[in-house]
Amino acid sequence: MNLSIQHMPSLFGLAFIAIMFLQSGIDKLYNFKKELGWIRQKFSRSFLYEYVGTLFTILTFSEIVSGFLAAGGFFQVLFTFNSSLAMLGACSATVTMLMLFFGQRITKDYSGAASLVPYFIACVLTIFFLSYRILSGCSM
Repeated sequence: MNLSIQHMPSLFGLAFIAIMFLQSGIDKLYNFKKELGWIRQKFSRSFLYEYVGTLFTILTFSEIVSGFLAAGGFFQVLFTFNSSLAMLGACSATVTMLMLFFGQRITKDYSGAASLVPYFIACVLTIFFLSYRILSGCSM
């Protein structure tokens, strides 16, 4: 089977997720102390304040893993038409977006939470397109 138009939505979604989360996660790694300080300040009135360091580390790890899984899935779909790694990356990215959304809502940053909705929709649509490929007979 050759690369077809059916693969394009999945590939674009995976590329978007990979770029978004690799950039964000790597930025958090390089500026860990500064980013952590900013997050601590944001969560200063939250019941999660004591756990901010641990949660920030988990979030950073999640972003990087999601980005690498999406990037790997992109190349897996591109070269083998298999979607297993891609689906794992898209699902991981969606869970990571829920973590970010939860944090924004807990800190009562409602405009920040609202700004995450398009990214969440992109992640869910990528899952949909990958699922559609699987259900329509493209290889998993």
